[in-house]
Amino acid sequence: MKTKMNLLNDAKNADHVFISVMGPHANETPEEIYEKKKEDLKKYGESFWVSGVDEKFVMECRGKLNGKVGYLILVESSGDGKSAADTKSSEPAINYSEDRVNWKEIKVPSVTGNMHKDGTPAYYFDKIELYEEKEAPINLSYNINLNYYSEDGKKEAIKFRQGRSNVFAQRNKTKLPGGMKSNERKIVAVLRLKHPYVVWVK
Repeated sequence: MKTKMNLLNDAKNADHVFISVMGPHANETPEEIYEKKKEDLKKYGESFWVSGVDEKFVMECRGKLNGKVGYLILVESSGDGKSAADTKSSEPAINYSEDRVNWKEIKVPSVTGNMHKDGTPAYYFDKIELYEEKEAPINLSYNINLNYYSEDGKKEAIKFRQGRSNVFAQRNKTKLPGGMKSNERKIVAVLRLKHPYVVWVK
């Protein structure tokens, strides 16, 4: 498969993006998950990516993007792997909601994760690209320097830590202070998000 990198270019040029650490998921590889999501998109035109974010995060992101196209950049974990916990459960979700009041049926079969009774957050998307180094064009690696991204309104580079592997980030033209030692990360995939970007599933 030859990667066109349309989403990668769009995401890198966006003023604001979601950046999340890709952790282990119930013994599935990124390639296996990617194939399932591709089938979802082919059959239903949308899918969901379960992730551990909180309600404040959801509401802030919706307000900042305000109806614009959103992008989620999935990056590899650091060498110590401490920024993304293993998702050991594969419970299926059957409903989703924008507000945890009104629920709709999920038609896609691949939405699984650690489900909570009142709903588990999930990115809501309609396109995905997976990047493998062996497919990269000459002189191009699928990397991102996180020192060029800050949380909105802050003057330091973003940081991941255990239990906090999702950030809504603002792109900066210059390198920022602070940040992490492992600021150069491989991009695993990019998802194009549909409004309202993050929903709850159960």
